[in-house]
Amino acid sequence: MADAIAKASAVSFLVLVAALPWTVAPMSIALVLCAALTLLAWQLRGKRRWVRTPVDLPALTWIAALALASFFALDPRASWPRVLKGFLLLLVPVAAYHARDERAARRAIAVLLVSAALAAIFALARFVGQGPEFPNRVKGAVGHPLTYGGQVLLFASLATAIAIRCGGRWRAWALLALAVLLPALAGTYTRSAWIGYVAALAVIVAATRARWLTALAGGVISLAFVLPGAYRDRAFSIFDPGSPWNRERIHMWEAGARMVRDHPWTGVGLQDLHPIYEAYKSPAAIEPAGHLHSVYVQVAATMGVFGLLALLFLVIGLMRAALRRFLESRRSPISGGGFGVAISLGVSAALVGFLVSGLMEWNFGDEELLDLLYVLVGIAFAAGTWPRPSSAAPSSPARTRRERKRRTAPSRASGSGRGSRGSRVASSRAIAPTDLLPPFA
Repeated sequence: MADAIAKASAVSFLVLVAALPWTVAPMSIALVLCAALTLLAWQLRGKRRWVRTPVDLPALTWIAALALASFFALDPRASWPRVLKGFLLLLVPVAAYHARDERAARRAIAVLLVSAALAAIFALARFVGQGPEFPNRVKGAVGHPLTYGGQVLLFASLATAIAIRCGGRWRAWALLALAVLLPALAGTYTRSAWIGYVAALAVIVAATRARWLTALAGGVISLAFVLPGAYRDRAFSIFDPGSPWNRERIHMWEAGARMVRDHPWTGVGLQDLHPIYEAYKSPAAIEPAGHLHSVYVQVAATMGVFGLLALLFLVIGLMRAALRRFLESRRSPISGGGFGVAISLGVSAALVGFLVSGLMEWNFGDEELLDLLYVLVGIAFAAGTWPRPSSAAPSSPARTRRERKRRTAPSRASGSGRGSRGSRVASSRAIAPTDLLPPFA
C-alpha cells in the first residue's frame, strides 16, 4: 500500500509539472492531487517525510503577515480568503521531496521543458492566426499576456542556464525549447518580462563567464535598435515618461504611497483594490485598478511594513534554497558542474528575473506563476542532495584552461624546456580523462 501511494504521488508530481505551462484549472487539480498523495505517502512511510528547506520559516512568517493584514483589513471578509495563497509555498518541500532522486528530477525537468515548448507553439499559432501585430499579443493558454510573459520568463531562464552550462542532449533540447520560448516571450509585448529575462541572462552570464557581460549589454542595445517597428516602439517606451502605460503605473504607485501613509503597519488588506483605488487615485488617472502593478508597492499598500519585512524574509529563503547547489560548486571544485549546478543557477536567475519584473508587475499575485516558481525552487534545492561525481570537471571554461596549463607546464626548476624526468611523469599523470570532457558536461 505504501509503495503504491508513493508511486502514485511520483506520477502526480509529473502531472503537475506537465500542467504548469497551461491554465490554472488543470494546474490546481494536479496541485491538490499531488499535495494530497505526497502527504499521504509521508504518513505511510515513516522514514522520509517533510523535507526541511530554507523556505519553511519564511513561509510561516509570510502566512502570518497575510493573516495580520486580513485581520486589520478595511474589508476583512474579502481579505481572508486570499490568505490561502500563502499555503502554495507547500510546493517547495513537496517538489524537493520528489526531486531528491536525480533521475526523477531530470525526468521532471524534461517533462517541464517539453510541455512549455508545446504551450509556446500553441500560443504562437494562435497569435499568428489572430494577426501577429500589436495590440494583439501572445497570451498563452492562461489568456493574458502579462501572466504568460511571466511564465515564459521563468521557463526561458531555466532553459538558458541548461543550454549554457550543460552539454550533449540537454543542451540540444534546451536550445530547441528556446527556439519557441523566446519568440513567444517577444510576442507577449510584456516589457517587464523582457527586462526580467535580460536580468536573468545577465546573472547566468556573470556566473559562467563574467567578461561576456559587456558583449551581452552591447547585444541587447543593438537588438533594441534592429527590432521590427512595433517591438522597437514597445521596447523604447520603457524610457518614455509620456507613455500612457507608464503614466498610469505612476498614478497607481502614487495611490499606493497614499495608502501606505494612511495604513503604514498592516496596510489596507488583501481584497481587490478597485473601490479603494478610486478613493486614493490621482485626478489625472484614467484606468481603474484592482492592483498596483508592482509587487513592492502592492505589498506595502496592502500589508504595510510587516508585509514588506515578511516579503524580504521570504525572498531570502527562496534564494538560499535555489542557490544551494551552485554555491557548493563554487566553494568546492569536487562539487563539480553539470546538471545540478545548471538547475540551481537557472532557477536562481529565474527568481532574480521574477523579482526584477515585479518592480513593474504584480506577478506575486498570479497563482500560475507562484506554482511554477515554487516547484522550480524545490527542485533546485533538492539538487543540493544529489550525489557528487568523484572527479568533476571545473565549473568554468576559464578555470579548465588554467588547470590544464598548470598541470601540464614543465618544471621551471629543471632549467630545461623538456623538464626533468620527475616533472614529465607528474605532467603525464596530471592529464586525467575528465580533463578531456566539455567543461559543463
